Amino acid sequence: MIQDDIINELQYIPEAKLIELYDLIHYFRLGLSSETIKQSSQENSLEIDKVMCFSVLEKITQGDFSGFSEIDDVGVHIENLRNEIS
Repeated sequence: MIQDDIINELQYIPEAKLIELYDLIHYFRLGLSSETIKQSSQENSLEIDKVMCFSVLEKITQGDFSGFSEIDDVGVHIENLRNEIS
């Protein structure tokens, strides 16, 4: 296992350099955790809101195209759709 190999290598590193190595490993791990959190929040923000989709489809099938025009700010438009549904 790679962890065993890393632990084995530690015995060959001078004691004075272990603090630097610890800092490197520690901050590397924190960076990985941060990336995971960012990635998961980005994935959540891209999830499809099924209720909103069905609401828009229902409006379209009823021939109601109000609110469908050129969108200047996509973020504001999406927020407005969310507010309509709730």
